[in-house]
Amino acid sequence: MFFRFIITYYLKYFFIIFLALELFFVAIDTLKYVDDLPDSANLFILFLFYDSIYAMSYTLPISLVLSAIMFLITFLKSNQLTALLALGYSRLQILKPVVLVASLITCLHIGLDCTSFAYAQESAESIVSNQAVLNTRQDVLLKFDNKYIFMGKIYPLENGGAKAERIKIFELENRELRSYYEAKTALFVDDVWRLDDVAYLVINDKLELGSTALTKIALSQLEVLKGFRPKVLDTFSQDKPTVSILDAIDTLFISFEQGTNTIKMRAILYALVIVPFFVPLSIFIIAAFIPSLARYGNLALISFACIVGALIIWGLFFSFSELSISGILQPELGVLLPFFILFCVSMYFLRKINTKFI
Repeated sequence: MFFRFIITYYLKYFFIIFLALELFFVAIDTLKYVDDLPDSANLFILFLFYDSIYAMSYTLPISLVLSAIMFLITFLKSNQLTALLALGYSRLQILKPVVLVASLITCLHIGLDCTSFAYAQESAESIVSNQAVLNTRQDVLLKFDNKYIFMGKIYPLENGGAKAERIKIFELENRELRSYYEAKTALFVDDVWRLDDVAYLVINDKLELGSTALTKIALSQLEVLKGFRPKVLDTFSQDKPTVSILDAIDTLFISFEQGTNTIKMRAILYALVIVPFFVPLSIFIIAAFIPSLARYGNLALISFACIVGALIIWGLFFSFSELSISGILQPELGVLLPFFILFCVSMYFLRKINTKFI
């Protein structure tokens, strides 16, 4: 009964703040694209849906923290906090349901980032631009095993497929060029790239005067880049890619195997998986500054300070994450270190939270 009472009280403020921020975000985006929005009502509804899903990345974490502040302040102003403390409940017992619900919602949001919901921004922008090939990538160069692959253009298709044009593959052995593939088109099918009408040139191991240096072979089809899904390719070709957690993990493993730079992928994973948990840590810190009686403090000033503090924490983590993804900061220095500092500070206040009486 106590647990349900606290959760109901907290969720009421959460839904009010969350819906308000979502509506504000979507309204601003709608005004931004008002001249480019499609005339079709179905597409307009889809735009609103995808844009609201995209907005969750920004509105959900801060809504959880702000609703905790509103819950604690109004709980205190109505003397319900004081009454529960007088009945023998500790401050930590009162706070546990709030932190549990906030952590659960955070985990659900991280779970959504493992699915296609992570690409909601791209879907919304494609509707605005009225182009199926909005996310076309050009001049992509990457390394796979002992091959260097160049793709002139990559067009995303339905169901996670893709089409590429002007593909060139250079195969090396002991840092020496041994063969060269070239094809005009390729399709991503069944988790592999299939090249059509391939021109295959093989350089002989021993180059001697009078011997054939090159052997040209025509192949009707060639399969390469197994497991390199189009979204994985995006993470290599973009400075700040939109990517799901699963695709980011796949890209990270591929980068480790190929010995390429993993800074971008590490930063993305830290930002998607670790940073959202600043929410429960921030709630612990905020709760430590809430007095036990309304007359023991200036509630307006406390509310303002808590809200500003929460926004500063959220803004710092967002800024450090973007700087780490851009490669300006090392992910461990830009994301993990601030998170560890926040964790230590929150644990310090958590130990003292039950001794706070004023």
